[in-house]
Parts: sequence; structure tokens; C-alpha cells
Amino acid sequence: MRSLFRFKAVFTLLMLTACAQSAAVMSTSDMPEWVQTEPDMYPNFKYLSATGSASDAEQAKARALSNLAKIFEVQIREVSTTSQDIQTEKSGGVESVEQRQRIASTVNLKTDKMIQGARIAEQWQYSEDLTYYALAVLDREHAGNNIRTEMKRLDEETQYAMDQQSARSDDLLKISDLHTANQLQQDRQTLQKTLKIIDVRGQGAPASWNLAELSEQLSQALRSMPLQTSVKRDDVGGLNEILQGATSQAGFDISDSGYQLVASLEAQEPIVQNDWYWLRATLKIELISRSGESVIGYKSWPLKVSSSSKSHLSVRMQKEADKKLKQHLLGSILEFAS
Repeated sequence: MRSLFRFKAVFTLLMLTACAQSAAVMSTSDMPEWVQTEPDMYPNFKYLSATGSASDAEQAKARALSNLAKIFEVQIREVSTTSQDIQTEKSGGVESVEQRQRIASTVNLKTDKMIQGARIAEQWQYSEDLTYYALAVLDREHAGNNIRTEMKRLDEETQYAMDQQSARSDDLLKISDLHTANQLQQDRQTLQKTLKIIDVRGQGAPASWNLAELSEQLSQALRSMPLQTSVKRDDVGGLNEILQGATSQAGFDISDSGYQLVASLEAQEPIVQNDWYWLRATLKIELISRSGESVIGYKSWPLKVSSSSKSHLSVRMQKEADKKLKQHLLGSILEFAS
């Protein structure tokens, strides 16, 4: 969401800049060639271009810049997670359960570094229906230099993170550094794909690090981190098995010593509304230092399930806790380490 907000802010700035830079004069003469074909004055080998049209001049400019940004859709990194919504319905005294998959996508936009320098180069109005047209252009060399500068920064930060982890004696901090390096190089890979679009030779700038190797280093660090699990409170049942399963899935090997991962599931009394039973609970995890003297990190999630039968509530709450831990345990521990 923060990245999306940043994109909107940058896009607004680009709009203001584009309007200020536009030197084109509105015309109602014959349709210019750029409305339907590649503009001769902005050849493809030197510029990226896109057009937009609307009944309003400012909206036409906005659409042209938006269409220009869409050229870079290949660089949008979309992390999708699949979750299941369990819905129950009761009809004629018979309860049916429906499992519906929902894809939740987290989209990080990197367009700010790519379309800096974009401008509205030409405008035109069609005299017959008064439609406005706008041409947005972006100099390939200028955009490529912007991206290369950002890639250099990411490489420098990656090198720093890798140097840090090599000198670490603390397993948790080492994992944090490796995770940071992975994220930085994933961002760089996204920029590399975009640079290939801008670079007419399609080469871009190859990376110094191999993402697969970085990912394997992180996996090895996770497996070697000593981590023991325990349950402080369990009002529903089965939390110990759920915690161990989520910990293993996150890539950790459970041991008898080391850092302590403590979980609790505190449930309220079930309530009844319109012949339905509802159960609310709070799932909590704590990461405690090896010495057991300090809490490194803490996280909690509110959970809620429902059923037409009170006896089904515990099983559904267990499934909800299992889903939540498997989705967020690794991310939470990495957050604790940062």
C-alpha cells in the first residue's frame, strides 16, 4: 500500500511536470500522424511513446502518461498468496460448507524510477467530436540512466548486507542480513527486466549476484538457526502441533535449545446469533532470546470463526490458527530480526 501511495504521488508530480513541459499547441487541423502510428519526430529507437484521448484535455494527458507507464507492466512484482474462505450456509435444516479460494495480491510498483522525465510532447483536438488527444514520450537514454543509478544503489546495499552477515555471530541477525540481500536483488531483477525494455539492444545490466544462490544461503541459515517451540496457553487444543508444523514449513529445524518461539491461543466464550455460533480468539507468538531473559519480538492476530453447530467451532478455530501461522510466521520472525 505504501508503494502504491508513492506511485500515485509520483504520478501526480509527473502530471504537473508534463503539463508544465508541454510546448504543444492545441489544433483542430488535420489529424497528426502520432494519433494512429509511431510519431516520426519521436522515433522508437530513441523514445518510448504512448497516446491518450478523452473529452477533457487534462484527462487525455493523464491517460497518455498512464498508457506510457503500462509499457512497464512486465516489471511489476506481484506476490500472490492463496487463502481459503470457508463459508457455511443453512437451508431447510441442512448445513452446507463452501470453500472458496481467494487470491490476494500485493503489488509493488517501481514506476517512479522508470518514468521520471516523461512529458506530454504533443496535443491535438479533433474538430468533429471535440475529442482531445495527447502524446506522452520518454527518452530511453534518460530513463535507462535513472534505472542504472537505482540498480547501482541496490548493489551497494546488497554488498553491505552480505559483508554484515559474514561478520555476524548471531544466527538471527545473519538471517536478517541474508533476507535483506534477497529482497534487494529481487528489486534489482525487476529493474533489470524494465531496463531490457528501455534498452533497444535488450541487454540491460547483468547482476553480480545469483538470486537462486542467495535464496539457498537464506534457506541454509534458517535451517541452522537453533529454535525451540512451546505453548503458553491453548484454549482450543492442538496448538503445539500447529506451531511445529508452521515452524517446519517456514524452513526452521526444531531443536531442544536456542531461541524460544512461544505461542498462545486465548479464546472467548462462544456466542449465539440467529442460530449461529461464533467464536473469537487471539493468536500470539513471542520470540525469546537464547538466554530466555528478553523478548525479541511479539505478534498477535485476532481470529473469528462461525458454525451452525457449537461442536465444530474448535476444529475451525484450529484451522484458522494453522492458516494464519503458515502465512505469517516466517515474515514475523524476519521482522523481529530487523
